[in-house]
Formats: sequence, C-alpha cells, structure tokens
Amino acid sequence: MNISFLKEKGNKYIVFILLGLLVLVLAIPTSDMENAEETKLTERETESDLEAQLTRVLSAMEGVGEVEVMITLETTENSLFGTDSETGKVSGVVVVAEGAGDAVVETRISNAIKALFSIDAHKISIVKRAMQEEDK
Repeated sequence: MNISFLKEKGNKYIVFILLGLLVLVLAIPTSDMENAEETKLTERETESDLEAQLTRVLSAMEGVGEVEVMITLETTENSLFGTDSETGKVSGVVVVAEGAGDAVVETRISNAIKALFSIDAHKISIVKRAMQEEDK
C-alpha cells in the first residue's frame, strides 16, 4: 500500500475529516436502535395494560368465566404541530374464555371489544377455554 499521499499536509486533514465522518455515521444508528427498543418496550407495556383491563372487564361479564386475552397493536407515526409521536392502535384481539361455547356470551364479548377498541369483528377471535385437569 502506498501511503506517500499522507506526507502532504492537505491529505492528512482529509483523512482526519473522513475518519470523523465515519465515527459520526457509526454513532447515528445506535441512537435509532435505542429509540426503537424503547418504543417496543412501551408498546408491550401498553399491550399488557390493555390486556389486563380487558381481562377484568370480560371476567366481570355474566357467563364469560375465566378468561385470557391477547392484544396486538399496530404502531403508526403521527406528526402533529411539528412534533412526531407514535401511537398504538389495536389491530387484533384474541379471547380465550370458559363461556365462549355459548353464542350469546360470544356476541357480548365481541360487542364489548368492538365498542372499546373500534375494531372490526374480523379482527376479533373468541375461542372456548380448554378444560384443565383441575376443572374436570
């Protein structure tokens, strides 16, 4: 490798400038990754909070019985008044409930979810909870 071009003063400065730019470029993705990880953590916390609230509501409904809930969020970016923010919109709900074998109970569960999250019925899945050994 020929490094004679480094002997000239101007070339040394160019090399230092290029190295500095390289360091800056390498540092930028790191901060974006941290922001993405924070967003995912916040999104999961939001999902967990929504799941816990929905579980409480559904458990209190007549005929539902024991219930488990899973909610997925669709993250969208909003730009409002010059500030960027991300919001999570419910994109799907799965409910596993003891009373899900009853059509009336399933309708009540579905209606409650549609009212709470403004999502279409095809984004809601309601299934009967499997009998546990303790329940048999």
